[in-house]
Amino acid sequence: MWGMKTKQEQTIPLLDDISRSLFNTIPDPFIVVGEDGTYLEVLGGTERSLYDDGIPLKGKNIYDFMPKKFADFFMGQVHHTLESGKLNTFDYQLETEDVTLTTKNGPGGTQWFEARMYPLEKPYQGQRAVSVLIINITERRTLHKQLRDLSNIDPLTGLYNRRYFLQRVSLHLREAGRAHILICDIDHFKNINDTYGHLAGDAVLQEFASRVKEVIKHSRAIARYGGDEFIIAVTNKSDTEAVAIAEDLRIHVASKPFFFQNLELNVHISIGVARVQGPNISSISLISEADIALYRAKASGRNKVCLFTPSMREL
Repeated sequence: MWGMKTKQEQTIPLLDDISRSLFNTIPDPFIVVGEDGTYLEVLGGTERSLYDDGIPLKGKNIYDFMPKKFADFFMGQVHHTLESGKLNTFDYQLETEDVTLTTKNGPGGTQWFEARMYPLEKPYQGQRAVSVLIINITERRTLHKQLRDLSNIDPLTGLYNRRYFLQRVSLHLREAGRAHILICDIDHFKNINDTYGHLAGDAVLQEFASRVKEVIKHSRAIARYGGDEFIIAVTNKSDTEAVAIAEDLRIHVASKPFFFQNLELNVHISIGVARVQGPNISSISLISEADIALYRAKASGRNKVCLFTPSMREL
């Protein structure tokens, strides 16, 4: 009947040479993926510092050159986009060495990408399809991580700062319910600063940070609390085991001298240990009992480990 369009007329026309030339000037890849996983068009992606040449992938199915796990994930996004009829933006990580290409001339290694996927209104080459703009965001993610780390890390010691530590421990307590907190104080640290100068004090803090990481393997559980105080969380330990870890640290610190220029400094620490539990414990409550135990360790002669007991609150 007049006015009716055939199925062939209702499909999107193929790209002409001018359109292809324009698309191939853009640095980021632009692809058309059919609902069966075939790369119907592969355009752009000319920036070799960011992408391998994907042009040879045109006409191939994603399962022919991608690992099955990734292909399943990507095709899940394709089908979701087709069903929703909306823009679908998502990030993904890709090991470029796992991609089967005849020529690899891109950056290589692990890369992060952002995909902006949109459904085509009409079939392309006889099937439903989506257009996808791929953007390499590896540098952006690396920069974000560096900025995030800078906000969480103490610049002098390289350990995490108090804010990050308290967030991590609070999260652990919500998940696991209990942990032990160790608060360490460098004995007579003020005398080191007053006698040898603040640079010597800084060197002691840095060396202590190095030594504590040799005893406490999980670095996310260590932080500089402030000044010459450090805070540590140990998990899945009994009181006896937590105290033993603290003793190991105390002995390790005292086992050999600290050095600053031509100075040889004997450094000791006092440690307060306390068990904390409960998913909604406040930041103050989190450290208060370990702080009380630390005070007892220092009051009883320093260079000691002290485990909190409820009777200490009465003194």
